Amino acid sequence: MLPLIWRNDYRLMVYEPNQNKWISRSPMLQRRVYHSMAAVQRKLYVLGGNDLDYNNDRILVRHIDSYNIDTDQWTRCNFNLLTGQNESGVAVHNERIYLVGGYSIWTNEPLACIQVMDISREGKEEVFYGPTLPFASNGIAACFLPAPYFTCPNLQTLQVPHHRIGTI
Repeated sequence: MLPLIWRNDYRLMVYEPNQNKWISRSPMLQRRVYHSMAAVQRKLYVLGGNDLDYNNDRILVRHIDSYNIDTDQWTRCNFNLLTGQNESGVAVHNERIYLVGGYSIWTNEPLACIQVMDISREGKEEVFYGPTLPFASNGIAACFLPAPYFTCPNLQTLQVPHHRIGTI
């Protein structure tokens, strides 16, 4: 098992603790910066970010690429993000990847959207919008905390903040 995966330009580097060194793996299908990554079912998913077009203008990357750890191969997923997101937080729960907040190079503003990638059914994967954040933010961190089901059914309580970061 590979404990840490890191990416730079097209390269995928994997740290092997038994050998105490970084090892190159198959290159990515497309260069990206300011993207997010999540691991689910022995696959690494690369989401969002941006790249440069032939004029060196920044373009949003909406397609999703996955890397299979066992076969060392990249695949372009048959589902895309609904909108481009850079500098987004990412969290994984129940075979769903949540892309949280971020920044839009189209509007030059932080985003309040949450996109959810349901990858639980092979061949029937889908992307949909989750609840909207109560504030727009890029560079956000996200994770799921275990809680009884009745305290957070269908993530609805996430739509109303119980506190604000930075307030005492």
